Amino acid sequence: MVPIDDGGPTGLGVGGTWRRPLVSALHLSARLSAASAEALDRPPGWHRAQVGGLWDVMGPMQLEYLRSNGLQPGHRLLDVGCGSLRGGLHFIEYLEPGNYVGVDRSKRLVDAGRGELRDTGLDSRRPTLVVNEEFDFRGLGSFDFAIAQSVFSHLTFNRIVRCTSNAAEVLRPGGQFFATFFPHPGPRLATAPITVEGDADALDVYCDRDPYYYDPDIFRWLCEGSVLSCEYRGDWGHPRGQHMLVFTRG
Repeated sequence: MVPIDDGGPTGLGVGGTWRRPLVSALHLSARLSAASAEALDRPPGWHRAQVGGLWDVMGPMQLEYLRSNGLQPGHRLLDVGCGSLRGGLHFIEYLEPGNYVGVDRSKRLVDAGRGELRDTGLDSRRPTLVVNEEFDFRGLGSFDFAIAQSVFSHLTFNRIVRCTSNAAEVLRPGGQFFATFFPHPGPRLATAPITVEGDADALDVYCDRDPYYYDPDIFRWLCEGSVLSCEYRGDWGHPRGQHMLVFTRG
């Protein structure tokens, strides 16, 4: 998944308080090494812009939000739409070796993420990176947490159904799947684009083309009669106005 609309203030702590990122030791460079960039035949840092920029902001923000919601080093995490590991690098450093699995449809972005792992020395922590565009998580084990940062905002609803259903199959009982999206304020029977104002650039979002908006109630409806329940968490400080959902496996 190739997000274009993420970002956010650094270091969201428990109870909504702000603090410095846990992974201050992981001070990422502004670009890939020359060798990595040459191997990818792309200008240095191309992948950081392609996943929405705000590299040094959104990575720590994702980790701190999940930590404030119970993520511990011993948990296994599925990162849906991991891209080039903007958040993944922080998760990989925090989690025990082997506990991070990232899935993305773009081989180029995943390869760029492998370059970031080599450049930061985090490849020794044995993360698993998978290229797959069908949200096929079979064979990857079970997970305590999953996250889809700026993924639903680029998917039709039926693709969201597939992603959520497949994630439910690999979540452990009590496991949680966090996903961001653009909320629609209503009325429901409307097709006009809405402009989302955040700390970053204003962005138009649409009912029928990328980037998409959704009524939060549609996700609760989606979970009716399934093993999942859905809670709408709302604003979590995302600078481009994406809100948070959490799906919990009963």
